[in-house]
Amino acid sequence: MKTSTGVALGLLLAATSSMAVSGDAPGLFRYVDPRVGNGNDDQGDTVPGPTRPAGSIHPSPQTLVGSNAGYDRDAPLSGFAQLHTQGSGGRTTYGTFLISPQTGAPVFDEARHLSPKADERVAADAYAVTLTRYGIRAEVTPAPYAAIYRFSYPAGQPATMVFDITRKIRGELASAGSDVTIDPARGRITGRVRTRNYWNPAEVDIWFVAQLDRTPTRWGVHVGAADRDGATQASAPGDTQLAGWWQFDAKAATPVQLKVAISFSSASRAAELLDEDIHGWNFEAVRRGTQAAWNRELARAMIDGVPDADKRRFYTALYHSAVQPRDRTRDQPLADCKTPYWDDYYTLWDTYRTGFPLMSLLRPGVYRDNVASIVRTYRRFGAAHTAFIAGRNYHVGQGGDEVDNVLGEALIRGVPGIDWRSAAPAALHNALKERSSRYREQGWFAVGDASPEPDNQRARSGSSTPAFALNDYYAARLAEAIGDSGKAAMLRQRALGWRNVWNPEATSDGYRGFIIPRYPDGRFQPLDPKIGWDGKKYENVGFYEGTAWVYSYAMLHDVPGMIDVMGGRALFTERLRHALDAGLIDITNEPSFATPWLFSEVGRPDLSSYWADRIFRRFTPDAYPGDEDNGAMSSHYVFNRLGLFPKLTTNLYYLHAPHQPRGTIAAANGKRFTIVADNWRPGRIYIASATLNGRPLDTPFIRQRDITGGGELRLILSDTPTRWGQAAPGPA
Repeated sequence: MKTSTGVALGLLLAATSSMAVSGDAPGLFRYVDPRVGNGNDDQGDTVPGPTRPAGSIHPSPQTLVGSNAGYDRDAPLSGFAQLHTQGSGGRTTYGTFLISPQTGAPVFDEARHLSPKADERVAADAYAVTLTRYGIRAEVTPAPYAAIYRFSYPAGQPATMVFDITRKIRGELASAGSDVTIDPARGRITGRVRTRNYWNPAEVDIWFVAQLDRTPTRWGVHVGAADRDGATQASAPGDTQLAGWWQFDAKAATPVQLKVAISFSSASRAAELLDEDIHGWNFEAVRRGTQAAWNRELARAMIDGVPDADKRRFYTALYHSAVQPRDRTRDQPLADCKTPYWDDYYTLWDTYRTGFPLMSLLRPGVYRDNVASIVRTYRRFGAAHTAFIAGRNYHVGQGGDEVDNVLGEALIRGVPGIDWRSAAPAALHNALKERSSRYREQGWFAVGDASPEPDNQRARSGSSTPAFALNDYYAARLAEAIGDSGKAAMLRQRALGWRNVWNPEATSDGYRGFIIPRYPDGRFQPLDPKIGWDGKKYENVGFYEGTAWVYSYAMLHDVPGMIDVMGGRALFTERLRHALDAGLIDITNEPSFATPWLFSEVGRPDLSSYWADRIFRRFTPDAYPGDEDNGAMSSHYVFNRLGLFPKLTTNLYYLHAPHQPRGTIAAANGKRFTIVADNWRPGRIYIASATLNGRPLDTPFIRQRDITGGGELRLILSDTPTRWGQAAPGPA
């Protein structure tokens, strides 16, 4: 059940000001409410547990029902897992290494040790809850690679802790083999699982090391259905549950502390990360470090002049935008820790549209390091694919080869510190080797052509052909950057291949000409432009998450060509208005993120402002209007709120009316860019006039360097549509 804005804000302030685990600490982190987006794909698929910016570990409570993130706010809790994703879509992953505090004899079946909860406190820096079944108060706060827990057990009952090593989200058994070792003398437990049936189909080893602040008094392991009291070591074959447990002396007045680290490299590296990140047992010091990290991160973009409820929503979105991808640079053998290593892209198909453009403004150093990590992946595996998860490539095939888009956007937007002679080959490899052979030879991806991922689900003629064409545009720009004019010319020509799936005779709602899937023999698929693929019902339809109406606006690298085939500016405007008014465009799904801003390309920024406001209102106080998708949706909100939206394939941003009187972007170079709307008020959504650094601005675009160079954009807004920005067409 969704909470009203006022109630939600009250709960937020209670959570951040009176949580027993911390004293007062002023800062922007207090506005963050990680409960926003908790729920299924249509709400966001986020988790309430805390993490650091791009933190490798992400502890959070688990339930046996609910979203693919593993949490239902109304369900009883089974414990606390150490790894989670934010918007993994239709597949579950992680929920790995469940810690279950209990009393009495250890219970290993999650359904039998579920506990109702009370006094749940959720914040950016810590999570706390009471497990009422056991009377245990549980608290956790994270460092980058490790987390520290504090458990207050009731008096008079054996204090127990179970470590489930082989489970994943919703309690599923997901192991291709596992092992555990308990060292009672040191109060340490070490475990490993080889993952199975995670989002990435590759089997991956993950290790944990957990350290107790006291010596256990009893311990044992659980393998399959067998309990082995007193055992200190065990292994389990695939699809067999493995758990370890221990008991210890606990007094109600003295909380039990546990710290845990995760590694994708080795048990020894997990132990090193544990010691590096959390030296002693100072829970509050770790929490203050988390607060400071988020205060620094959230200060990169700020809004003023609106109520705290609006700030809660904005800073929570900014928080979510910085959770993934995750920095696992230090989780490597020590000899490799100097090369950036970023992980958990779910997926680049989602994030190149909003997540990485926002990163280019707020965290260009992080963007630079992600590019270096992509180069590292390319050199190690011979290719860098759209999804890089748990240290392994996964060629998903949702669109094309979106690594090219991430690299190309970094080049075009001028992200500093990148060696393009090292980076460009990753994209050129995709363009020359990884694209579908039919696309390379005939110019389109056909109905029935093999999708790269094992289940052959996603790549479709009508969506992948324009995607490959966009990839080719970015690859051409990268070839130019390293002086390879021959490849650049060939790829620029190939980037026009979207026209190979443009059927000028297809009609819908009185409009002619659509992207239509094409068979290998060249025939267009006989398809109603309103019909799309939903994953099951329309298995042979040649689109992924969209229709012909959606994908006919996908050629962002050739907007003039797209306008031309639709009949010119006037007809393009009329048709786009109809598409949006009739609900033929899914404005909160990635393929259509940029579509409403195309009005600015034909001199109608008033309509872009109108639709920006319509989209903005789809973000409720407590939910996203769709899957959070690795920060794609939260970045969308941040841009929309500020009054900007990235114009992909360029160094420009579209302008629309902001949703507060003042917004500030603090660039990495120390300069500040401020967007001021002098006469702002709620519902005043049109721009009447604009000045940039005191000079009149007549076009609805600003450049990347206008923002990163610092300055002021000053706007006068209007309650009704104006003619501002209509005189000049969009830039070429």
